[in-house]
Amino acid sequence: MTSGSNIPPERTFYDPILKDRKIDERKEAVKASVLLISGCQDNQLSQDGAFNGLFTAQLLRVWADGDFKGGYRQLHSQIVRRMPPDQTPNYFRVGIRSAAFEASTPFTL
Repeated sequence: MTSGSNIPPERTFYDPILKDRKIDERKEAVKASVLLISGCQDNQLSQDGAFNGLFTAQLLRVWADGDFKGGYRQLHSQIVRRMPPDQTPNYFRVGIRSAAFEASTPFTL
């Protein structure tokens, strides 16, 4: 925390960036295929578990030590089916959309 303030320093740093209207233009300027699959939507909280969070536990079940067949979209869909209605994993793309990348086996090169 900054002295004399209840505002966390990271919020002081990130809030102006998030309010910047040019942020959408910068996301489109990314020259790579970036894919984020996160534990919940921005307006939700991720549930914890005994060892991992709920999202990570379900991802590991679906991934099945690498036996999963399908691409990132299928992986996301199968995880979503295992989640409660108040925690919906997010699927977010930035940059150049690549159908080949999204269809590739997750977590492999």
